[in-house]
Amino acid sequence: MSTMAPACLYGLMMVVLGTPVGCARTPPASASGPPPGAGGSSSALATELATMGPDGPAGSVTKNEPNGDGERRRKVTRAVSWSHPGCFMLQALDGDEPVIAGSQPCDERTVPASTFKVPHALIALDTGVVADPEAMVAWDGRKRWLDAWNRDHNLRTAIYHSVVWFFQGTARAIGRARMQDYLRAFDYGNAEVEGPIDAFWLGGGSLQVSPEETLRFWADLYRDRLPRGAQHLPRLRAMVVRPPRSFRGRVPEGTRMPSVHPQMIFSAKTGTGEHHEGSVKGSVKGSVKGSVTWLAGHVECPEREFVFVSRVIAATPPRSISPAVVHGLAALDEAGVLLCKGGQAGG
Repeated sequence: MSTMAPACLYGLMMVVLGTPVGCARTPPASASGPPPGAGGSSSALATELATMGPDGPAGSVTKNEPNGDGERRRKVTRAVSWSHPGCFMLQALDGDEPVIAGSQPCDERTVPASTFKVPHALIALDTGVVADPEAMVAWDGRKRWLDAWNRDHNLRTAIYHSVVWFFQGTARAIGRARMQDYLRAFDYGNAEVEGPIDAFWLGGGSLQVSPEETLRFWADLYRDRLPRGAQHLPRLRAMVVRPPRSFRGRVPEGTRMPSVHPQMIFSAKTGTGEHHEGSVKGSVKGSVKGSVTWLAGHVECPEREFVFVSRVIAATPPRSISPAVVHGLAALDEAGVLLCKGGQAGG
């Protein structure tokens, strides 16, 4: 658990240093903020990312090392001009400690919403529930709110369009016992599969995961460290590849989409749902406190790879515009990662 107050993280792009940064800035009252491209210089973060090795910069403080006052803290950071209204985490796969920014704690658990479709798809493949990811499953004819859901889908298109009904079917086929067994093996959040088997990852569901735990899962996915389903990882990773511009529908109209390196490969999954407080064992007993949005993924550059997580808990109800996508893409842009500047020496 973090010992730093959430307000102390506002406006900090976590570049790992050994001295604390003051907490003079005040966190925003809502998840609103500047769109991608509205931030300032990214040189401080890009330079630090370029020099970070597996052990972090020289003189950095380890995550649980006591400071001079005998208190435990995580690595502290240099403030740069960009801020994130939730939690943003970025980690080089050849590195150790992640870079963190935001005004909300990164160790707080919420439902994963549709980011769970990535481990869910791996479980479906490894159990044989989905033998062929290109095999079409017939739409049941029920009209749903998103037109893209109202047709036949296979595993690949169901991930791309985040088709809930498709994954509700695979969840029922996998079953509670196998699903929980895999989640425990993956060390995925609280690994709770309670309540309806086809809704436990959605708003008010029992499955809860933090950005820290989500980042670790994605790092294991791309480091080939997951304990099950190894033979399916290349196929799964191929199914989540999509360019940042494909998320244009999740950001406000007129938002400048970030520029990217021509050889950069971007992979990501979104998630959107109601944020409940006080849910018990998968039943929606807690009061609705707004929304939770996610963007989690992987960036492959010619010289370096990164995983990242953006999550925003907001007081507003869920909608098509995703604060996590808006501010996650902006943070990646600000860091220089999408132009592969963070992976070049002196970038």
